[in-house]
Amino acid sequence: MNESNREKPVPSSARRRRQRGYNASRVGDLNRGLVIEGIRQSPGIGRTHLAAETGLTPSAITQIVAALMEEGLVAEVAATPAADRAGRPRLGQPIRGLRLISGYAATIGLHFDHEFARAVLVDVAGNIIAHEKEQLRIEEPEPSTHLLATLFSRLDAHPMRPKRLLGVGVSVMGPVDHDRGAVGQSSQYPAWRNYPFEKALSDLIGHDVFIAINGAAAGLGEYWFGGGHHLPSYIYAFVGYGLGGALIFNRRAVRGSYGNAGEIGHIHTYPEGEICYCGARGCLETVVSLRGLARFLGKPTVEALDFTTPGFCDDPDLGRWVEQAGTDLGRALTSVSNIVDISSILMSGLLPEPVLGRLVERTRRTVAAYQMNARPKPIVLERAQAPSDLVAALGAAAMPLYGNLF
Repeated sequence: MNESNREKPVPSSARRRRQRGYNASRVGDLNRGLVIEGIRQSPGIGRTHLAAETGLTPSAITQIVAALMEEGLVAEVAATPAADRAGRPRLGQPIRGLRLISGYAATIGLHFDHEFARAVLVDVAGNIIAHEKEQLRIEEPEPSTHLLATLFSRLDAHPMRPKRLLGVGVSVMGPVDHDRGAVGQSSQYPAWRNYPFEKALSDLIGHDVFIAINGAAAGLGEYWFGGGHHLPSYIYAFVGYGLGGALIFNRRAVRGSYGNAGEIGHIHTYPEGEICYCGARGCLETVVSLRGLARFLGKPTVEALDFTTPGFCDDPDLGRWVEQAGTDLGRALTSVSNIVDISSILMSGLLPEPVLGRLVERTRRTVAAYQMNARPKPIVLERAQAPSDLVAALGAAAMPLYGNLF
């Protein structure tokens, strides 16, 4: 494909909120993207199965695959004997599977939250080459931005990095203002309010950056690096310092008008509740979050929580928090499911395994109790599979793929 005809990805601040049509070359790009995505999600897939998965004709698959192989992005794997759907051998030519060539290109994903900055280097086949983590002081934007640039530089110079870098994605605290390139627009961190984060980081690293709020990035990370690729659409919830969320619809993150869709943590739940870090009162995440847990247990900060204390998981107060948090989160997720008509929910978080497991189970029981009885498919809530400490950075690393490859 002629590189000049391919639509280039648009950095965050330059995106226009308007309807756009597709000309013939763009339709070809979309078909190409479907093929690349299908191969990445199912390495070794054959052309016949790829045609069935994408809905494209066998001749279209043949033409697109041939172009991708000539480009150096796709290669054939060793032929395997033909088999039916049950895995039984059948007559016919061996199937020549397809895979993405990992050395074709890479992306870098950056992520920061209230305590840490993370970075991950990923090749186009989905292999994690390297990742970095550093503690930061979130109160001041300039040092935080310089730390992200330092992490980028380390991975950019990594000896295993493919020569071509498709782009850099950044998972950030919301709300975001794409028009100004500003992030972390909460009352708790006033220094971020007028800080031109997108431009500052882009200038430091020498690349345009693609920004998403942490919840949306984590939802994408689950799709590309967890169990989400088995689901065309799902609701994603992440219990961290706050409560993040994402709507993945037809394998894409719903951004909303301004890039802040999916903020389930800011559903108003407690009329007489605590002031949220966003500045509003009674948000769901004032209870359903690490900050909410710390407050519930009488701790001054999240850092004061010691999950390694003997008997911590047996603390009756912890049990009461799980009961309330799971009930309230389950009701909220059921309402979101009713509104968007999506029946799959995935949950993850930074809680220790036993606590997160109990919270997921309590949330699941609440969802089952409150869902509409007449809906055609019951809501299914499952644990997410991508590594919780890296999932937002991995989602950020996936963002440059859109427009470059898909």
